[in-house]
Amino acid sequence: MFEERPSPIVASAASARKLPRMALLALLVVFIIPGLLSRDFWSSYELTGFALVHSMLQSDATGWLLPQLGENAYVTNGPLSLWVSALFAKIFGPLFSEASASRLSVLVWFAIATSSIWYGTWYLARRSEAQPVVLAFGGEASPIDYGRVVADAALLMFVATFGLFVPIRQLYVETALLAIVAAFFFSLAWTLRRDVLAPLLTGVTVGAAVLASNLFAGISLLIIALFIHARVHAYETPFINRATLIIVAACATFFVWPILAVAVAIETVDAWFDIWWQTQLGFFGLIAISDVYWMLENFIWFLWPLWPFALLGLYAFRKQLDRTHIKIPLWIFIGLLVFSAAGHLPGERFLMLLTVPLCILSAFGLLSAKRSRENILDWFSATVFTLALITIWLYFFAWQTGWPPKMSKSIMNLAPGLVPSLHGLLFVLCFVTLLGWLTLVLWRMNHSQVVAWKGPWLAAAGITALSITTVYLFEPVIDRARSYEPLVHEVTTDLSAHAKNRDCLSIQEVDPVKEILFNYYGLTFKDDNTCRFVFTTDKAFKDSSQKESSVLGRYSRPRDRERFVLYKKGE
Repeated sequence: MFEERPSPIVASAASARKLPRMALLALLVVFIIPGLLSRDFWSSYELTGFALVHSMLQSDATGWLLPQLGENAYVTNGPLSLWVSALFAKIFGPLFSEASASRLSVLVWFAIATSSIWYGTWYLARRSEAQPVVLAFGGEASPIDYGRVVADAALLMFVATFGLFVPIRQLYVETALLAIVAAFFFSLAWTLRRDVLAPLLTGVTVGAAVLASNLFAGISLLIIALFIHARVHAYETPFINRATLIIVAACATFFVWPILAVAVAIETVDAWFDIWWQTQLGFFGLIAISDVYWMLENFIWFLWPLWPFALLGLYAFRKQLDRTHIKIPLWIFIGLLVFSAAGHLPGERFLMLLTVPLCILSAFGLLSAKRSRENILDWFSATVFTLALITIWLYFFAWQTGWPPKMSKSIMNLAPGLVPSLHGLLFVLCFVTLLGWLTLVLWRMNHSQVVAWKGPWLAAAGITALSITTVYLFEPVIDRARSYEPLVHEVTTDLSAHAKNRDCLSIQEVDPVKEILFNYYGLTFKDDNTCRFVFTTDKAFKDSSQKESSVLGRYSRPRDRERFVLYKKGE
C-alpha cells in the first residue's frame, strides 16, 4: 500500500529533472553584470548613494561611522550598504572608476539574495509535508529532486520579476534591504534544521536591517520573526529560547555601530545620534496616500510574474495553509503588508521586499498548476520578450540611420546632440543574444517539455536578454539623458574660456549631493567669497541682485527642469 500524502502537487521524476548547475549560475552572472561597470548614474537614489560613498573615501573613520552629506548628518538610512560600497570603491577603484567600483557591491547583495532564496526554498520543499502526491505505480519525484526543482523555480521567478529589472543592479539601499529580507527568510527556514545557529542568523538580519535602512525596518522584521516562531509548531526548541537568541543577536549586531562610533568620535557622537533618533521616530506613522496610489497603479506589472502563480499556489493549498512550507512565506508576506501601512515606506521599496515571499509561493503555485496554466508563462515570456527585443533593435536601427524618422526623433529628444555611435564588440554581443533568444523560443515551440523549471527559465532568460540588449545598445543615450558629466564638461569649457590662472570658483545654493558629484566629475569649488566665478541654480540666480549680463552659461540635463548658472561677479 503506498503512502498517501494529501497534496495538490503531482510531480513526476521527469518533471523534476535537474537543471544543469552551470547553466543556472551562468544565467545569474549574465543577468546581473550588464550596467555595473561602464554606465553612469541613472537615478537620484544612486546619485545620493555615490555622493555618500565618495564623502566616506575622502574622510577618516568618523566619516564612515557617522556619515555626512555636505555639512549635514545623513540619517535617512543606515551606513551598512555605504560601507560595503565604499570598501569596493577603495579596493577596486584603481582598476575601475570609483563609481563603477562602488557599484560592484551590488554583486554581494545579489549573491546573498539569490543563495538565500534558493537554499531557504530547498529546506522547505524537502520537508515530508511538502512532498507531492505519491503515484500509484511509482515514478514520483524524490524529495531531493523535488526540493531542487522548487528551489530552482523560486530563484528563476525572482530573477524574472519585472520590477527588479532596473533597481536590483543600482546603488540602492533597497538592494541591500532586499538581500537582508531574503537572508531573513532563509534563517526562518533553516531554523527547522538548526535551532541555535539559525535564530542567531535571524537576529543578525534584524540588526542588519537597522544598519542598512532604519529602525522601523528592523522592528518590523523582529516582530514578524517572533510571530512566526510562535505560530510555526514545526520548530522543536522552546519559543523562549529561540526568541532570546533572536533578540540578543539583533541587539549585538546593531550596537556594534554606536560602540565603534563612541570609540572614534566621542565628541560628536551624541549630537549625531540625537538627530538619528529623531529621524527614526518619523518613520513610524501611517503610509502616505501617494505611496498607496503608486503601489495600486504599479503592483500588477512590478510583481509580474510572481503574483498570479502565488495566488494559484494559495488557492491550491487553501486547505493546507497551516503547512510549514506555505505558512512561513505567507506570514512574511502578510507581515510586510501590515507594517507597510504603519510606516513611511516608499512604494518601490515595499514592492521590492514583497518579491521574496512571493517568489517562494509562486514556485509552489507553478508546481501545482495544470499543464495548460503552466504553459501560459512560457508563451507569455516568448511573446513579450521577443516583441520587446525587436522593438529595441528597431529603435537602435532608427538611431543609427535616421529611419524611421519618428523613432529616430524620439531618441534624439531623449539625448539631444548625441552623435550615433557603435561599439563593435558590444553590437556583436547583443546580436548573438538576440539569436540565442530566438533559438531558445523556437526550440520551446517545437518541443513539449515536462520539466517544471522550463517556464521560469524562459522568463528569466528573456529578461536577461532584455537587460543585455538595453544596456549595451543604448547606454550612451541613457548616460547622455541622465548623467551630469556632460553638464560638468560644458561648465569646465566655459570657465576655461574666461578664467585666469589664479581665479577660483565658488558654489552657492546647490544640493550637497550634486555638489559632491560635480566635484567628482572635475569641478573644483572653493569656500571663498572673493572668487570671481560662481556656480549656482537658476532659481538662486534670479533671486540674487546679479545682472543677466554676468551670466556665462546656463546648463541642465536633457528634459530636466533643474537648471544651473555660471556667472562672473561684477559683470
